[in-house]
Amino acid sequence: MDFLESSFYKDHESGRCLPSPVEVRASAGPNQSLPQPPPVKFEHLNLIVKYGPHVTVAEAQCLWMVKRLVGEQVPVPEVYGWRVDGQDFVRGETLKDRWDFLSVGDKTTLCNHLYQIMESLRHVEQDPNDPFIGSINRHHLLDIVFEGQPQGGPFATIK
Repeated sequence: MDFLESSFYKDHESGRCLPSPVEVRASAGPNQSLPQPPPVKFEHLNLIVKYGPHVTVAEAQCLWMVKRLVGEQVPVPEVYGWRVDGQDFVRGETLKDRWDFLSVGDKTTLCNHLYQIMESLRHVEQDPNDPFIGSINRHHLLDIVFEGQPQGGPFATIK
């Protein structure tokens, strides 16, 4: 699935395409054999590709849905496609690497921003006429707490 209306396609020359799975594996090098390989950077495309056995289409669908429903209130990567989900490549350091160097004021501002993001996500509601418990694509529940357990769901009710 490619989103031709996404900035990856719209803001660039025609004929542009996402890297193929073969290109992703070739660029991953020795990391591709890891159970959870790190994303592959395609700097010339300003793109990062998340892949591996634990990456699901449901993850890309959730990112797409959050972006569509709450827009700029919750900063999520733009999804360009999801045969393997494409994500924005954001240059910079991770919060984990910077945290110890932030001032108390910066940490407070950041925490307040994260609080606002979580509040926006809490307002996303399921259609009351179509309840179910499962992943966004109506398959079994996907969560690390269920890893190693038999697949659960989807369920029509809490009971």
